[in-house]
This record gives sequence, structure tokens and C-alpha cells, in this order.
Amino acid sequence: MKKTACLLLTRPSVGCILALSKASCREYGGEPAAWDWDPPLSRGCDMKDKLDSYIEKVENLPAAPAVLVKLISLFQQPDRDVDQIVELMSRDPSLTAEVLRHANSAYFGNEERIVDVFEAVMRLGFHRVYQTAVAKFGMQALSMPHSSSGIDVAAIWHHAAASAATAGAIAKRVEEAEGVAFTAGLLHDIGKVVMASAEGARYTALANEFVGAGALLEEKETEMFGFAHSEVGARLLEQWGLPEEISVPVRFHHRVDGFPPYERLCAVVSLGDCMAHVAKDKTPGTRYDSKEAVSAMSVLQLGKDDLAQLLQDAQADLERLTKLLSPGAK
Repeated sequence: MKKTACLLLTRPSVGCILALSKASCREYGGEPAAWDWDPPLSRGCDMKDKLDSYIEKVENLPAAPAVLVKLISLFQQPDRDVDQIVELMSRDPSLTAEVLRHANSAYFGNEERIVDVFEAVMRLGFHRVYQTAVAKFGMQALSMPHSSSGIDVAAIWHHAAASAATAGAIAKRVEEAEGVAFTAGLLHDIGKVVMASAEGARYTALANEFVGAGALLEEKETEMFGFAHSEVGARLLEQWGLPEEISVPVRFHHRVDGFPPYERLCAVVSLGDCMAHVAKDKTPGTRYDSKEAVSAMSVLQLGKDDLAQLLQDAQADLERLTKLLSPGAK
């Protein structure tokens, strides 16, 4: 009974979280929630309130992605109904246009041009339609106006796309939810975008100083602003109504000992982030020896040789995403 009470009171979706330490929670047989990460005292609902206030002040945030949330729900159903997918997409004309453009792109050769959404879904397959929807929204969210922040939108988008592709490839290999991993990988750094929009050049200078040093950047962010980009990003995704399967790995993408039962998904997204950096800077030895990468590989029971093959597996998805959905793509 005590175990159940602890779990219920510490889940972020239930409301305010009691200010319990990790130790006191586990004393009763429970596990801390995604918001109880800071021993000896949790940051609890005070932190949630601070994050909500911080996010509320940021201008030009995208609206909650209602169509995407429903697509995620459909994607998790084994008996997906194509008619439901088409009807849902019809509520978003810009998404419909993107899927048609994708289906008629050179990537699929010289097949007969199609103008019907149902045919587009059948040509692409639901997985690619889902990726297109997620990537389209991610591109909008990651490219929102940043005024004088000096943030490199193209670099953020490319890293997000690479992280999504690699996280999806890892998830497929270790039999985790590929679509969930792809979405969390794409949006894992959205907190950086929010903080750059809120803080301007002050945040951008900090982020540029610690490029690729995620855990250290989080420490510096917390010192300067009171919270880290992963916290901001996870809270924003919760506000948008995305499920915990996505928001929790975003919260813990720089530490794998996160939030059961999502530890493996946290490891997938963390390793995907690491592999995306490797793909860019070609330094696998340095990256794969980091504490984050070693922990993630241990959780997923993968070795460095596996990662080289997974990067190759992810390459086709990454090329397709960057060509079809990069800012300014035609």
C-alpha cells in the first residue's frame, strides 16, 4: 500500500508533487517521478510552477500540436485505420500539403504523381507519414523567431534530425517504440530554443561555450537560470499534451538513470543524441567513452561496433529528412 501511494503522489501528471527526497520515496518501495531528480530534496511543484511561469513569458511559442498528439496515439495502435489517419490529416492543410509533396518527391523515383491523401499515405506508409508530421512540427518549433538571440537555427535543426534518425534506428534494434524515440529525439533540445528565446545572447553564449557537453551545460544552466534546458523542454511537451513516453526521455536525455519504466527509452534518446554528435564531428572514441554513452550502452546492451552499424542504418532517414524538411526545402 505504501508503495502505491508513493508512486501516485510522485507522478507529474497527477498535480503537485510532495517534497520527498529520492531516499524517502524508495524507503517506501516507490520510485521518484520525473520531477524528483535533485536529492536530497525534490524540486516538486515549486519547480513546475517556476517552469510554467518561465514558459508562459516566452513569445512566439508554437500552439499545442493537437493533430500530432492524436497521430502519436494512432501510431501506438497495432490495428491502425488509414481512414482515421487521412481524416486527421485533413484538419491540417499544411500537413496534407507536406505529405503530398513528400509522396511526390524524387526520393520515390518517377512514380505517377498523386494528388489524393489516401494514396499518399499508402505510398509512404504510416511510419513515414508519422515522421513527416513530427518533423514538420519539429521544424516549426525549433525555428520559431529568436530575435537577437544569435542562435543557429540550421545547426539546431540538423542535430535534431540526426538525433531523431539515430534514436529511431536504435529503438528499432532494441525493440523499443520507434516512433516515440524518433519524436523524443527530434524534440530533445527544444528547451534550448525556449531558453534562447527568453534569455537572448546571454543564453546563446553559454550554449555555444558548451556545445556537445550536455551534462556540463545543464549544470551551468542551473547555476545561471535555476533550471536546465531538459527541464524546460520536458515541461513544455507536457503542457502540449505529449505523453510521458516522450517528455520523460527529453527530461533525462543527459542521464540514463531516469524514470522507470522509461529507462530504456531515456537510454535510446541519450545515445541517439551522442551518435548525432559523432556523425557531425567524427570523434566516436571521445563521445562513446563518455559517462552518458557508457551508461546508455549498458542499459541497452549495445557495444561500440553496434553503434557504427546503427549510424549507417539511420543515414537514409537522416538524408530524407534533411532534404525534404529542412528550413527552406522546396
